[in-house]
Amino acid sequence: MTQATKNNVCTRRIAGCLGVLLSLQPAAGLAALSSQEIIAEESSRTQLLAQRRGGGGGSRGGGSRSSGSRSSSRSGGSRSSGRTGFSSYSGSGSRSSGSRSSSRQSNQGSRQTNRSSRQSDVRSNSSSRQSNRQGTRDTRQTSRNDAVNSRQDGRQGTRDTRQTNRNDAINSRQDGRTDRTDIRQSNRTKRTDIRNDTYRKAINNWDRYGKGWYSGSGWTNNRPWTYGWYGRSYWNNWGWYPGQAAAWGLAGLATFSVINSLVNSAQSQQVSYIVVPSSDYSLYYPSITATGDVVTFEADDGYETVRYSANCRQGTLNGGTPRDANEAQLLNAACQVAFGQ
Repeated sequence: MTQATKNNVCTRRIAGCLGVLLSLQPAAGLAALSSQEIIAEESSRTQLLAQRRGGGGGSRGGGSRSSGSRSSSRSGGSRSSGRTGFSSYSGSGSRSSGSRSSSRQSNQGSRQTNRSSRQSDVRSNSSSRQSNRQGTRDTRQTSRNDAVNSRQDGRQGTRDTRQTNRNDAINSRQDGRTDRTDIRQSNRTKRTDIRNDTYRKAINNWDRYGKGWYSGSGWTNNRPWTYGWYGRSYWNNWGWYPGQAAAWGLAGLATFSVINSLVNSAQSQQVSYIVVPSSDYSLYYPSITATGDVVTFEADDGYETVRYSANCRQGTLNGGTPRDANEAQLLNAACQVAFGQ
């Protein structure tokens, strides 16, 4: 049996099967038809291959085989087409299969595009959310930093204000103490001045001492004791003088000419005291009396009248070394009035 004959037989069988299927219910027929499409496609491929092989054999073996093949092909084709219409149905199935394949590819492309779009949206949304989170974190951190700085500035401002208030309070208290001290000192000075004025007015009663060696204009010659021997050569050689004078910053003691001038002025005005130069003492010169090298006298120290005793050769006051420059000047003034030139 030739290959063409085998193909015709197979085709008839397939056509018979299709007839049976068409007589079945539509749903069953369609299900069978779907399974038979594959058989039809395989049959078409087999027939096409047989035709190619048959044509080649006719060329080698002679024209009768080639003609027979074409005749069989036409006959088989005619019968197949006439009986079942398989060729037309098979071609329709091929076109349907290509359409579905194109549709699947199109759907796959759409799905891939949708996946890419969704993936892009996911990345975009993730990046946006991350950016928003970072922006929110930055904003919160900035707010925290601002709040911390604000609180720190507030604390520092409060500290500065408290310190300023403390300093102001301290300065105010110190100013108050200084004012009170100044007032007290002023009051003491006023009371001292009042006492001094009272003492001097009371003691400056010229008649209290009466007539004496100090009364006349030649008082230096009327002194009833030995005089004229005291001067700088004595006080400059007192044992304590060089060192203490340097410590007190004392450049020197008043000279006889200065002391005599003060006594002459007070006597002419009938005033019984002189203010000792560079000291706080006032010397009551009419109170001076001398015995040997010792002189006694009264002086006002600014608070009260005090009686003193001095040794003009030894340079002592009340039996001791003068305590300060004021007492040294008082000692010198009394010795000058008693024993000076």
